[in-house]
Amino acid sequence: MALSAFKGVSIADVEASIFSEIQKLYLEDDVPWVVGYSGGKDSTATLQLIWRAIAELPKSDLGKPVHVISTDTLVENPIIASWVNRSLEVMGEAAE
Repeated sequence: MALSAFKGVSIADVEASIFSEIQKLYLEDDVPWVVGYSGGKDSTATLQLIWRAIAELPKSDLGKPVHVISTDTLVENPIIASWVNRSLEVMGEAAE
């Protein structure tokens, strides 16, 4: 039997609960969202959860703007900075 950090709850159930909460918050009002993205593991995981949860909503409910922003402090590794810039471009294209 595999051990679970979720105390008997499956990862799928945890994911569904997170998606449900994100969707509820998204639909709650018309205030635009701003999501910070650095390309690191935490901001990438957060952005993926938000993206996937919103993508599951009916198209008729997709009216609230969600802005994904990144700040270049000019101290990032150039490879990472390039990765973040390209990721933002790809996300922008996919969001269209």
